[in-house]
Order: sequence, then C-alpha cells, then structure tokens
Amino acid sequence: NCLVADGCNIVGTVKDSIISRNVVIEEGAVVKNSIVMQGTVVKKGADIEYCIIDKDVVISQGWTLVGAQTAPVILQKGTRI
Repeated sequence: NCLVADGCNIVGTVKDSIISRNVVIEEGAVVKNSIVMQGTVVKKGADIEYCIIDKDVVISQGWTLVGAQTAPVILQKGTRI
C-alpha cells in the first residue's frame, strides 16, 4: 500500500506511505504511515511512523520518530537528526 517514485533505493521496510524521488531507506529502517519527500535519507535501524518529512532530510542510524494519526511529526527541509 505504498506510492513510490522513481530513483528510490529502498532496502528497509516501507508500509502505507508515500515516497518521493531519490529517497534512500537503508537496511533495517522502517517507514510506516508517512510521507517522505525527495532526497531524504533514512539510515539503518531508524523507525519512522506518522511523519511528514520534507526534502533533503537525513535521519541518522537508530532514531525513532513516532507521531500520531492526528498529530504527525513534521521535519522541515534540510533537517539533520
């Protein structure tokens, strides 16, 4: 149940999400119920749920970001965590 644009490199798990162009989701990373915009990198072991992630964001290894359906976590363009 995902919409994935071309140029993505997805080795991790993606469920019920929208993934824009040139997104990298590394092995062991999990993205659920989220919107990930172009150029974003989700590093190994990160867990993302109910997030809206703008362009060129890097989520470092092991981070967990969990929002709620009515209050998603929002990361601005270029954020590095």
